[in-house]
Amino acid sequence: MTQFLVLDFETTGNNPGRGDRIIQIGAVVFEEGRVKDRYSTLVNPGCSIPAFISNLTGITDKMVKSAPLLEEVLPVLLKLLDDKVLVAHNASFDLAFLNEGLQENGYHPFSGTVIDTVELARMLIPTAESYRLSDLASLLAMDHDRPHQADSDAETTAHILNELLNKLNSLPLVTIQRLIPLSRVLTSDIEELLRNREQQLLQTARTHDQEKDMYDVYRHLALHHREVSIDNDEFSGDLPGEKFDQFRDVLFGEEGLLEREFPRFEKRSAQLDMMNQVYHAFESSTHLMVEAGTGTGKSWAYLLPALYWASKTNEKVVISTNTIQLQEQLYQKDVPMISRVWPDHPRVELMKGRGNYLCLRKFEQSLDGTDSLKEDIESAMVKSQMLVWLTKTESGDWEELNLSQSGKKFWYQVQSDANSCLNRHCPWFSHCFYHRSRQQTQGADVIITNHSLLFTDLQSEHNILPSYQYAVIDEAHHLEEAASYHLGKSLNAVHLDMLLKSFAGNQGNGLLYRLMQAISEWDDTVYRRLSAHVDPIHQQWEKARSSVRELFTVLTEWIRHASGQTMVTEKREVRYQPHDWGHSWNEPIRSAAGNAVDELIFLARELEHIHHALAAEEIPFTARALATDWHGAMKDFRYYAEMIHELILEQHDDGVYWMETDGNRSRNGIHLYQVPVDVSVLLREEFFEKKESVVLTSATISVNQSFEYPLSRLGLSDLYQQGQVNTGLLPSPFQYKKQTLLCIPTDFPNIKGISEAEYSKHLVGSLGELAETTEGRMLVLFTSYQMLRQVYEPLKKRLSSSDIRVLGHGIDSSSRSILLRHFKNSDKCVLLGTSSFWEGVDIPGNDLSCLVITKLPFSPPNHPVTEARSERLKQMGKNPFLALSVPQAVIRFKQGFGRLVRSREDKGVVVIFDRRIVESRYGGQFLRSLPEPAMIQRPFSEILEQVKNWLG
Repeated sequence: MTQFLVLDFETTGNNPGRGDRIIQIGAVVFEEGRVKDRYSTLVNPGCSIPAFISNLTGITDKMVKSAPLLEEVLPVLLKLLDDKVLVAHNASFDLAFLNEGLQENGYHPFSGTVIDTVELARMLIPTAESYRLSDLASLLAMDHDRPHQADSDAETTAHILNELLNKLNSLPLVTIQRLIPLSRVLTSDIEELLRNREQQLLQTARTHDQEKDMYDVYRHLALHHREVSIDNDEFSGDLPGEKFDQFRDVLFGEEGLLEREFPRFEKRSAQLDMMNQVYHAFESSTHLMVEAGTGTGKSWAYLLPALYWASKTNEKVVISTNTIQLQEQLYQKDVPMISRVWPDHPRVELMKGRGNYLCLRKFEQSLDGTDSLKEDIESAMVKSQMLVWLTKTESGDWEELNLSQSGKKFWYQVQSDANSCLNRHCPWFSHCFYHRSRQQTQGADVIITNHSLLFTDLQSEHNILPSYQYAVIDEAHHLEEAASYHLGKSLNAVHLDMLLKSFAGNQGNGLLYRLMQAISEWDDTVYRRLSAHVDPIHQQWEKARSSVRELFTVLTEWIRHASGQTMVTEKREVRYQPHDWGHSWNEPIRSAAGNAVDELIFLARELEHIHHALAAEEIPFTARALATDWHGAMKDFRYYAEMIHELILEQHDDGVYWMETDGNRSRNGIHLYQVPVDVSVLLREEFFEKKESVVLTSATISVNQSFEYPLSRLGLSDLYQQGQVNTGLLPSPFQYKKQTLLCIPTDFPNIKGISEAEYSKHLVGSLGELAETTEGRMLVLFTSYQMLRQVYEPLKKRLSSSDIRVLGHGIDSSSRSILLRHFKNSDKCVLLGTSSFWEGVDIPGNDLSCLVITKLPFSPPNHPVTEARSERLKQMGKNPFLALSVPQAVIRFKQGFGRLVRSREDKGVVVIFDRRIVESRYGGQFLRSLPEPAMIQRPFSEILEQVKNWLG
């Protein structure tokens, strides 16, 4: 397979069977890594080209009027195709149009070998964020200057094919051999490529020693070769300075290490102040809450004191972030930069939750225990992705992978977990990603983790993280929410259904059958003795599965009733009380829940017979591994029985209960939650009072320059009064009066006076005018996905004539990073974002000149947690709107405002269309929370002129 014809069509639509036609052909002959020939032509489709296709491709009716008909160009195309492999990006699309054209003109459909570069890229670049042609070209550093032009797309696809073949050729023989059976069910003929490569490797006999230098090959799996060096000795490196102020001056002083190493280094007084405050908190065994404005450099302001403190005292310091994105930024960007000025700093390690890591034993079993001919396409693809990923990954962390929804479900079957771990009895133990990470963490001086794992460790009585007395909590404005969810309980119907299905419902591939098969292959006598239990276990499994399905069917009916819907077609959150489901619902729900609890416990007891019998036997690895999974399933069934009991049959007075449905009309779309109404006492007693020093920091944690709200919510008010908590408010170094113009249109409708649909209609007109004034470069923040959708299509149509692109979160992509990349790469673009875009988005420079806040970001008052906390505040004689809703919204508002100015050079405008910010009694709290930008309140037409002048 050395000769390829790379093909791309531009068409009038997506369906050749319904009259859509080819309007442009691009073809590239690709051989031995080089382009040998090219062919390109417009095609007269014999019909008009839709306007949106002309806008997309640039091809008009006038351009194709004198172009040849398809019947005239097919002979040229067929000659090019002769004896070649057909390659296309999303090949099913191009192949459908090709075969429709061939059959219409009296030819046989194409029956040769087809390679789909989307499918091949998914397999060979499993970590790519997107497999769109332009995204792959960008990832592989290729120019793709004319997307949606067939000749340019074909040329780009040819170069992508070359890169993919190079990646294929770099894989070891064992990985190729593992991929071959999986590739049989894929939609294109990748199996032929793999077999061809296998033969090349067998003939050239790349030596085992050569592969050993690149990979660790074990049990017929190739892993990335890594040098494991675990040093548990205490820090012994040199310290730059005897005392902390000397250390700080060596790094930050004039002609200091930072200035010499980083030419663009800027000394920031607020950063130095924060460093001093953090170190003082550690030294004096006090807690610290510090707000560091955007641009302060707070990551280094706590990383350096933490490293210095660990080195001086041999005490471990834990740094926790809310998002994995920031966790990885600290570890992969900030720590390596610190290493450039302090090479011998204490050891820093990254630690995530156990479920983030792949269990190699389970993955091996998934490959060996399944008939490849019974694999579905997505299952085969995700296994293929993981096989290739294993040759590259050092962490085994699934965050690196781009998995489909089916892939994410498969992950739950192969992720590491405590219940089914063989520990040192596992042949994979020395290669285990999770245990390696834990071992490195035990020997680390500073551990970077996340809020989720921090509270999982707290709940598990500190058996995950090493013992520590000093901590830094970044993104601390999320701490209450993280604590609430992780100190509460939850039940996911999908996960329970997957557990039941994987036990006995996978067409003979369930755990029950695989274990019995392994036992029969090992010892027929033991098999006959245990097989008597199989029928009772299967019968009990049927009862358990039926009772669980009945429970979630009843709950689906209840949530439909409670939300006043005939059918649950949208995401819904409905609060409930376990002791009172309503007059006609108490009996059916409690009865169904009781049955499900009983049947799951009975199932676990049935499993226990075989578990005890096998525990007394010396069984081989395959059976022992499956027996461990069996034990894990037994514990999981008991866990789910306990969760159903606690979430439906039991009542905790200090908890809020609610149910969510994802709107897919399925009983499996149900998720139940219980969280403490108030976590402040828990946090104080179980966390803050048991630590020497905890530093809490964020760019937005105060409200109107006061820490009263976060101190109260986190249980620190009393400790603050006792002098055990200090606070610090450090301003941003940016000059907001010169860099930011805050605009509030006085003639925009008040949201309280009109419907959301009318409000959205007004937004479309104003956003359109504003985008034309700013020439795109605009981020629009929404508080609801519904309003974003209402604005998206009309705004896109409104701006099409101005060549301004509109991107919508959840419409063009659900990936924030992909949308941001497209936004930055577009000359004129408007990006519409919902909740995740209010923070953590960094677009410095001229890419972003205008930020729009459509509504003040109040949490929905009817969310169960907000509702329960409001009730608690009312009981305490407080106004829940002023004590809870406003402070939460102010912090969120500050986060959104902070998206605009990210450096000293940035300049832009913020437009707020919600007039409540100036007309309500509480609006002043939002304005006072901002770092004093230049501000105007005028009619919108005058604002447009001011915006134009401000941006120059």
